[in-house]
Amino acid sequence: MKRSLDRKTRIALEPRKQPRQQRSSKVVDRILDAALILTREQGTKTPTTLAIAQRAGLSVGSIYQYFPNKEAILLDLARRWLSSFPEVIAKRIKVAPPTNREEFRREVRKLFIDTSKLYLENASLMPVIEAISGNADLRPIQNEYDDQIIALYAQWLQHVNPALEGKIASRLGVVMMEVGHVCRLVGLKKDRRTFDLIEDDVETMWLALVNPYLNLD
Repeated sequence: MKRSLDRKTRIALEPRKQPRQQRSSKVVDRILDAALILTREQGTKTPTTLAIAQRAGLSVGSIYQYFPNKEAILLDLARRWLSSFPEVIAKRIKVAPPTNREEFRREVRKLFIDTSKLYLENASLMPVIEAISGNADLRPIQNEYDDQIIALYAQWLQHVNPALEGKIASRLGVVMMEVGHVCRLVGLKKDRRTFDLIEDDVETMWLALVNPYLNLD
């Protein structure tokens, strides 16, 4: 059964105020952009609020107007990263469905190129993502996006084969999401060549998993 964030955790991690005007949105974007640059530069080391403020060209007080602590900033970055996946997957549903396995393989390859870029460019956020997954109070944040991704994978498979039952499509979507994510996390902890090889392996597993259900020649 899925849990909701408890009130104490929400208060501690939620942004202090939501940007309602363009100027405020730009300030939040500056904060998040600065935090992302620093996480990429520092690797696994978490940037301090002072360092984020200095990189953003803001005072620490300005940071605290929007975020209660650096953890809330990183959590917001993680949310933005998670929210980018549904759009990438939805692109595959907007094109004409493939008529044979080779066309479907090319569509899978396009998806892998897009999603791999999201992982590689945001590798420094993976410790935050893993922390969300391992924390019962934070896990609902990822569950929300997981549900969207699974539903989109299922929709994509049914786009390819409209006769595919919804329950089967959803089950395949779960496997596609979980295998893809876990294997990429492993790959990111290795060198780039190993990451690419693991990507190829995941693609092969995906195709072996779903091809029997797609009714393609």
